[in-house]
Amino acid sequence: MICDRIQELLAAYTENDLSVGDKALVESHCIACAECAGLLAALKQADAVLASFPEIEPGPALIEKLSRIPEGKRRRRPILGFFLKPSLQPIFTAATIFLTLLSLYFFNPDRKAFDKAVSRQFHRGISRIERLYAKAGAVTDTLGAYANSVFVALKAINPLGQGED
Repeated sequence: MICDRIQELLAAYTENDLSVGDKALVESHCIACAECAGLLAALKQADAVLASFPEIEPGPALIEKLSRIPEGKRRRRPILGFFLKPSLQPIFTAATIFLTLLSLYFFNPDRKAFDKAVSRQFHRGISRIERLYAKAGAVTDTLGAYANSVFVALKAINPLGQGED
């Protein structure tokens, strides 16, 4: 458990970014733990190798070429680029289907016959619903009457013997 904590601090230790207490903790642990000491040595060696690489300054011609890259690579956004978003495609599909059906309705030469057929089907459905509702009401009334008669019969039998003085 302590090795995990020390290994988190090793990079900061090699860069001298630790407090005095943490630095002493890392040093004392690395004396006792060969694994953490080996990791610290590997980090120091990697820092030394990286420090030995020479820094190269780019020439003015390269800097000029690099500075011109954004100017040449600018992409022009389409004026109506908002409509090209993939998240809007289902909405546009639904709108297209709706407008197609609407145009088929309005430009249909037999629109009056279509309206009449739709109205007839609508009223047939409403009358079926009314009949079904009436049947359901009759069933609930019948069940209510049976419940009352069962309640009266149970009260007359008095199976628990309650109410007798």
